[in-house]
Amino acid sequence: MRLPFTQRTAPPPGHFDMGGVKCSTHTIQQVVDEVRYLMSNPAARPRTLLCVNAHIYNLAHEDAGLRETLNGARIVTADGMSIVWLSRLWRTRVPERCNMTEAFRAFFTDPSIRPNTGVLIGVTKPEAEIAARAIEAFSKHSRIHRVYSGYLHEEEYDEIFRSLGPVDFIFVGMGTPRTERICEIARARCPQAIVWGIGAGTIRILAGAMKEAPPILRRAGLQWLYRMWCEPRRLWRRYVVGNPVFLYRILKSGCAARRAVTQQSTVPPG
Repeated sequence: MRLPFTQRTAPPPGHFDMGGVKCSTHTIQQVVDEVRYLMSNPAARPRTLLCVNAHIYNLAHEDAGLRETLNGARIVTADGMSIVWLSRLWRTRVPERCNMTEAFRAFFTDPSIRPNTGVLIGVTKPEAEIAARAIEAFSKHSRIHRVYSGYLHEEEYDEIFRSLGPVDFIFVGMGTPRTERICEIARARCPQAIVWGIGAGTIRILAGAMKEAPPILRRAGLQWLYRMWCEPRRLWRRYVVGNPVFLYRILKSGCAARRAVTQQSTVPPG
């Protein structure tokens, strides 16, 4: 019987420059392994985990601050099947789509992780509180120390992080670029914590406020289609307009990178 990829040996993880935006080749299991490493090595830097998909890439293309935050993170997972497919433009192989919801779930259900405490920030406070209880119900090791709304001002988060005691994790789930901005503030104020941008969808799924796409659609990379079907008014522009824009940008950048490599290899030695 052929094993799923995640149960076979994956190549060592790395990173590549996807047209000015960092992307990591980590599988879900490799993200969990990296988190385990960071927990055992508090001096290791950087300690921020983020993701990139077509929508985030489009925003980063226009936003230098967002681009800088992504490029400064330890891991920026390929949270979109289109990135997995198109990574070959950079002569890179991304083994699998590393969706942050699934990576986070793999982390908090992994029995080998040592006991830890975290702070959960995102969406409404009632939803975050329900999500925190769900995490503690499913996890044998993770305890959510505090919960905060995702609708506070940046100055309030800055004060929260300044006054925060020792904590292993800061989990942040808002929209982009707000998630990344709050992660950047947390990284600066709490350098010992692992700052993990898990996404607003992750918190809402755990809280039961949003349905997760069926596994068959997630495996096929069509989670975006399911989300647009569930929330067409809010998301149609992101996907109907954003996906073709992403495809144009990524093909243009990837083809330019391949041409540059080809020209370099054909230049005779001086």
